[in-house]
Amino acid sequence: MTLKTLLLGSVVMLAATGAQAADMMMDVKAPREPVYRCDITGFIELPGTDICFNVGGHALFVMFASEDQWDLGETGSSYGIVPDGHTLNDTVGMYATGRVNFDARTSTEYGTVRAFIELEATDNDTRTGGAAELRHAFVQFGNWTFGKTWSTFLSLDTSPVYSDAFTVVGDNFMRRNQIRYTQTFGNGFSFSVAVEDQNYDYPASINATGLYFTPPAPNFVVNDRNEAPDVVANILAQGDWGSAQLSGALHNNQFREVSGFGTAPAPLVGNQTDSEIGWAALFGLLLNTPSTGEGDYFTLKGIYTDGATQYNQDNFLGSTNAVWGLCSVTTPAVGGCIVDTVTTWSLLASFTHNWSPTIATTFGAGYQNVEAPFTVLNAAAANFASGFDMDTYEIFGNVSWSPVARTTFMLDVHYGHVDFNGAGTAGGVFNPFLANPAATDDEGAFAVALDVVRTF
Repeated sequence: MTLKTLLLGSVVMLAATGAQAADMMMDVKAPREPVYRCDITGFIELPGTDICFNVGGHALFVMFASEDQWDLGETGSSYGIVPDGHTLNDTVGMYATGRVNFDARTSTEYGTVRAFIELEATDNDTRTGGAAELRHAFVQFGNWTFGKTWSTFLSLDTSPVYSDAFTVVGDNFMRRNQIRYTQTFGNGFSFSVAVEDQNYDYPASINATGLYFTPPAPNFVVNDRNEAPDVVANILAQGDWGSAQLSGALHNNQFREVSGFGTAPAPLVGNQTDSEIGWAALFGLLLNTPSTGEGDYFTLKGIYTDGATQYNQDNFLGSTNAVWGLCSVTTPAVGGCIVDTVTTWSLLASFTHNWSPTIATTFGAGYQNVEAPFTVLNAAAANFASGFDMDTYEIFGNVSWSPVARTTFMLDVHYGHVDFNGAGTAGGVFNPFLANPAATDDEGAFAVALDVVRTF
């Protein structure tokens, strides 16, 4: 009985000791907070926070080659083709691009609150180089977007597939600082309106000559103080059939004459500043074509600008919006004015076909016209200004091979053609062939590029 009593006592003591040890272990643990679950594919929870986080980007290698007339390394768009010209830069080149982005989201009573940053560095000829440049940096708060990202004007869905070395005629990739509001209506419909930085790409004017020439050298025309941002809006419809978008933009052009030192007004009496409202419109269409193959689609994009060339900026005149000249040839003392606006229009179409889960091809073509009337008069006499009228078109085709997920090899062939429509003839105000007056004013050239990209 004594032994039995001792054994029972020992068991009770051990059980009590074990319970106390278990209690001690529980005591030293920190209280467990509720788990915040990220239900967004590809995102992870940042421990101890309510933030869903994702890191993405790509590594890209590009090798390109072009005919002598097309300086592809400097000008990826075919407007850079020089008739009868010979570039001094390499006609064969390589470069690498690294891109990384950070996406942080939190669900709140106001909707998703998001911060997104994307950086990119490109280098082609140094052991260590290629400073990181900011592509995107914005905050989304419910329906609102604040920061730098794609312009509300763009229709990215209708941009064709092609090599990073090119910007096809009729395409556009503006990223601008902005405040945007987006409202969805169900059934795939949405409306966005934004105010965007009006100084994007530093809109410029070009001087008239002939009877309307001004200002006299060494004076020149610069952007005047602008007190209004661009107003941009779009209507978007999306569905299983594809998507369609209509966009519009208003831009306030403000210019003034300054002295050769860039500080004092030009030595002409009267009004040395002038303004003009420019505008732009876009229509984009993407149609899925499952009848030709799974994942196949057709794209169409049309852009028109009048005094807002930055919305169709990849052209010979860049973002030149206005022609600046004398307000009156009969009384030139009144100074300089915007005598006309630069207009552009373009069409771009493409078709992508998937031959298999790993092989796809894209074929497309783009056309663009740019007009800059240098004066309100147009005559053959040498003392009158000839208007600038340039046509550019581009035809391209590529094949992509994706042997494994997120890795693609692409071979891309382009033919571009420019026609200055007599802009370089004798007596014309604009002469892009001043160094070679005998040059023809139209030319075509081929270029090819190889892309290898791995995304993550």
